[in-house]
Amino acid sequence: MRRSRIQLRHLLYFIKIVDAGSFSRAATLIHVAQPALSQQMSELEETLGVPVLHRSARGVQVTAAGKLLYAEATAIIDRIEHLPDLVRSCGEEVNGVVRLGMSEVLAEFMANAVTGACKAALPNVTLHLVRAASELLSNRVREHSLDIALIFDGEFAVGVASQALFKQQLFLIAQRTTLGKQDSVTWSALRHLPLILPELPHKHIVKTLLDPVFNEGPHAVAIIVENDFWAQISAVQAGLGSALLAIGDLSHTRGGEDMKAVPLEPPVYMTASQIRSAERPLSPAAHAASNVISNVILRHLDEQKIVGAKHLCS
Repeated sequence: MRRSRIQLRHLLYFIKIVDAGSFSRAATLIHVAQPALSQQMSELEETLGVPVLHRSARGVQVTAAGKLLYAEATAIIDRIEHLPDLVRSCGEEVNGVVRLGMSEVLAEFMANAVTGACKAALPNVTLHLVRAASELLSNRVREHSLDIALIFDGEFAVGVASQALFKQQLFLIAQRTTLGKQDSVTWSALRHLPLILPELPHKHIVKTLLDPVFNEGPHAVAIIVENDFWAQISAVQAGLGSALLAIGDLSHTRGGEDMKAVPLEPPVYMTASQIRSAERPLSPAAHAASNVISNVILRHLDEQKIVGAKHLCS
């Protein structure tokens, strides 16, 4: 039996359900009867051949397939919403101001490439770049003080639309004299190393990986610093311990020649995402910048210019 095609309403309803956190809340917001909404999601899952939502009495949770669908669906809807602006601006130079946020780790190896590409492709657009922790950037996007941001995104936040870009491997960053000729490090070996951890570390790292390591027995004391990339790097440079960061190339980092990045075994990946407000459409300038950023990152992935990075499907 031939499957039916995905309809635009399927994607719109799916996005609303994920953002609302439950079928009942989404039904109220979009003025659609809950049984009809459930039927639409059943049709969508039947067409895709995989579940995209886990339903429970407490609401809904997005499956792995659902997370990918959410990222693609929001990108599709965004392009449709901006299609009139793009058509009207055909033959006209895009201009305006774009407020771009980048997590400090991503900015270390992507800021120059991103800003350079935007300047070349959009000469009449002024780019305001803000480097900060991912959590702070997410809040600023929700508050509309940033148009878009590039972050390491572990969860979908209310009020934020997320487009996954690539997977980035996690590395142990230490002084070269500490690591010697090691080209990797096991998770169990972390128990014997003093670690420099941010005050609000990534939930996935702590709960899934570090807690089991630390619970196995005696371990070196972890040093807690502010949730700041340079605070961690400075502590490593001072010989206070090693850091866990999603960056494998320290050649652009001040003092990087005295440090070394080695991958963790087994490997662990974080997801780099581009986020924007789910409540307010992007301006033509911000939309154009968003496309330029996605394209330059895709080109870097294809040319293997980002150490430890992979396409989402690999």
